[in-house]
Amino acid sequence: MVRDMTIFKKMFLKFHKLQYDFLKIKAYYYRLIFMSCGDGLVLWGSCNIKNPQNVCVGENVSINDGVYINGLGGIVLGNNVSISAGAMIISTTLDPNSLMKKKHVNKSIKIGDHVQIGAGVIVLPGIEVGNNVMIGAGAVVTKNIESNCVVVGNPARVLRKIEVL
Repeated sequence: MVRDMTIFKKMFLKFHKLQYDFLKIKAYYYRLIFMSCGDGLVLWGSCNIKNPQNVCVGENVSINDGVYINGLGGIVLGNNVSISAGAMIISTTLDPNSLMKKKHVNKSIKIGDHVQIGAGVIVLPGIEVGNNVMIGAGAVVTKNIESNCVVVGNPARVLRKIEVL
């Protein structure tokens, strides 16, 4: 009985490894259809990227499980950006002046270099995030974020400045 369990365990571990091989293939696929993409793109689970032809990705970008990116209005991700599980980067919204017609408005989003986007963060259309920024889990980014800081909350606000060496 113990020997049978070991065989099953080994089989399931090989299947688990195949999932990561599939993610490497998916990352290669996105590299081909993004507007531009640097080296080092890594996917760590299932993600949903709408309108990838409007997304520019820098070097060493990491996208975790459950991330939703809508690039309709255009998105630029800088170098060394990490997007944690369940985060949303949405570059399109409804125009509040045309609620009856449900007209969409597209606004570009720019994320700087060395940015960590925490789990469940929502980045709204038209936002610019500076370099060396950490956005805490669950934050809703409704205004531009300056460089070298940690932001948290809903709406996101600067918690503290970061000294960059």
